[in-house]
Amino acid sequence: MKKFLMTLAAVICLAFAMPATAQVTITKVAKIAPTDMVFMDMAVEAAKTNVKAGKTPSGAVIILNGAFRSSGRASEDCSAEVNAYTKSRLSSLKNAKVYTVNEPTTETYVFLSKLGVDEIFFVNGREEVIKAGLAKAEDYNDAAVPADVTLSPLKNLEFPDATNLLK
Repeated sequence: MKKFLMTLAAVICLAFAMPATAQVTITKVAKIAPTDMVFMDMAVEAAKTNVKAGKTPSGAVIILNGAFRSSGRASEDCSAEVNAYTKSRLSSLKNAKVYTVNEPTTETYVFLSKLGVDEIFFVNGREEVIKAGLAKAEDYNDAAVPADVTLSPLKNLEFPDATNLLK
């Protein structure tokens, strides 16, 4: 009986001591602020998905207040940017940024600007988009911008994965 009690006491001690020694100290991880490259990579992934489906290499994401809101891919009747906006279910794009693989056409650019987009980032400019046959030169008619529309800033980024989609 004495041997049994000693064994039981040893097991109980080990049972309580083991978790204390096996625990790992968890340190607080600093939040990493997403960069333009992270968001553009998301747009490129949407474009790659579109290519795999046999469609155009066009993808876009909407970032609202620094956080992902929605993504979109081009369809036969709608641009990737407009599809991303539709999926976002927002009535306005104030405080939003749009990351898109290809420079938006004038019509889409005006549409996004009217919704209040803060900035629009793209990789492939209109010349590359036209050369790849994704749009026509007349789709980029800066003279067609209504005088009462304040255009959102357009920013061209370098992102090789997006550039390679048009090759």
